[in-house]
Amino acid sequence: MTATSLRVGGLRTAIMIAVLGVFLLGATPAWAHSELERSDPPNGGMVEVGRSTFTLWFTEAINADASSFDLHTQDGVEVDVRATVSEAVGGGVVQLEADPLAKATYVLDWRVLSEDGHPATGSVLFGVGTRPVAVASAAGTMPDPPAFLLRWIDLTAIMLAIGALVVSGRVLGSLGAAGVAPRRRACSMGALAVGVAVITGAITPLVSTQRGGRALDAWWDATWSTLTDTSWGHLWLAREIALVVAALALGPWARRRDPTGGRLAIAVVALAGVVVLGSWAGHASTLPSRSGLAALASATHLVAAGVWAGGLIVLAGCLIPVLRLDPDVRGPLLASAWRTYSPIAAIAAVVLVATGLYESGRHVPDLSAVTSTVYGGAVAGKVILVAVALALAGANTLLVNPRLASRVGRVLGLPAGWTPVPLRRFGTVVAIEGIVLVAAVGLAALLTSVPTARELATVSPVASPYSSNVGGLFVGFEEVPAGPDRTRVIVRTRSTVKPEPGPITGVKVVLAGPTGTTSDLSLEPVEPGRYEAETTTPGPGTWSATVAVQRTGVPEAVTQIRWTVRADVPERRRPLEVRTTALAVVMLTGLVGVIVLVRRRREPPETPRDRVAERAGSRG
Repeated sequence: MTATSLRVGGLRTAIMIAVLGVFLLGATPAWAHSELERSDPPNGGMVEVGRSTFTLWFTEAINADASSFDLHTQDGVEVDVRATVSEAVGGGVVQLEADPLAKATYVLDWRVLSEDGHPATGSVLFGVGTRPVAVASAAGTMPDPPAFLLRWIDLTAIMLAIGALVVSGRVLGSLGAAGVAPRRRACSMGALAVGVAVITGAITPLVSTQRGGRALDAWWDATWSTLTDTSWGHLWLAREIALVVAALALGPWARRRDPTGGRLAIAVVALAGVVVLGSWAGHASTLPSRSGLAALASATHLVAAGVWAGGLIVLAGCLIPVLRLDPDVRGPLLASAWRTYSPIAAIAAVVLVATGLYESGRHVPDLSAVTSTVYGGAVAGKVILVAVALALAGANTLLVNPRLASRVGRVLGLPAGWTPVPLRRFGTVVAIEGIVLVAAVGLAALLTSVPTARELATVSPVASPYSSNVGGLFVGFEEVPAGPDRTRVIVRTRSTVKPEPGPITGVKVVLAGPTGTTSDLSLEPVEPGRYEAETTTPGPGTWSATVAVQRTGVPEAVTQIRWTVRADVPERRRPLEVRTTALAVVMLTGLVGVIVLVRRRREPPETPRDRVAERAGSRG
């Protein structure tokens, strides 16, 4: 066994230990993008004049320091509002307080940063003493342009770094003396890409917490709180440290001081950590089950994209200038470099497609989400771009492999010497393929910056309160989550006749469960016409609530409301997820089979002399 093989084996072992260590030691998170689940008042609703408190319920905990809430009239008159995030109910409930509001139509604009580091925005339109004539649009799912562009650059830089590590070894090493200058250029591109990733990683938290008009100290406090008080921030800090380690290790490598030694191994392990930490901080963490497998698929997907897309761009950047300067070396260089790179790129492309199918099945509940969500549309666009890139890659492969091109030509009935494109157009085709792949990376950046279609599908619809008209009163009843195993009961009252028969002196609710158990609640007044109390969360089954509104001088206004609480059903795999997972398994199994078959064909058959020599060596 040679020293080179020992170094390669040790490097592979170090990478595997690093990756497995992160996956085995890292706790499986359960985050999701924070979307507005419901609001009080509801979007398009109406409240009484003088209302001063409002509540927003989000699907996940939010970072209070990095979130903002702005209230203004439809005419643009700003209203001072104070926001408090309730820690008692998981950090996903925001209580807003303002001075008593006058009659008008108001818009509450909110922007929050969830635990997974992704921002979400939206608006709630409601009327005070008047019914609004419109309803605010749903929460926007498109990312801010600066954040999207930053993510695009970040992904591209990481892929280029991976690609530089891949092609600077065996691929450009196959050129011999002619590959010295291209290898040096590839090393420089890899080091520069890691440096860019360090910068984009440092800027990303600042962009995520930026709010218009915010003071510099408040902006910094929000950023620091995001990095130190959220799970996403901890992972992002670890990712940034790994990037800095990779940059420090790749500096001498780029200057050709330590091309194959321990520094390169450190850089590879650090980049593996960057990929794994990024996958933990992404959409995989939002899945309720098998999130570890999804994170592994996400990491593998990024590595495969780096090998194919990043490797292609680095290889083109290193060789195309040489090909244009000296057309006489075009044939030998292509025959050596691209023939060496093509099998590696083909394997990466299959892995990329297989892991992409698996991820799409986990994050897209059904095909209707392709046209109804930004995430689904981006998935469809990425599939199209990858298909175009595969077609261009196939044309390039045929161009540098005349034997394979002749076989394809015979099958298609084409004349001898057929090639997909003229050899002089090779650089143009490679450039187009690179542009297509960069566009696909842009869609990947969009995918990682917006909520998944599955997340949007699991957001509970805004609940309409149960209501009735009894004894000259409009009575509304609602039960909403108030924390672990707790529910808040809300009763609203409004007189429907003038003058009012009598002032309200109290509100009582009797809850009756499916097993016959009852619970008596006395509600406390929160504001005029609103009464609340907390109780244990109702279990599955049919429940009834008898609401009694007590008034002076007149009989109680009593109404009964019934509703059904559904039991939590464990998540089941959807048909689309089953199909995409099965297809991914088939593709990866076929890839392994092809690799094993090719290796067996390349290995020379063992002869009796070889067996005798092996036995003699074992005896010695």
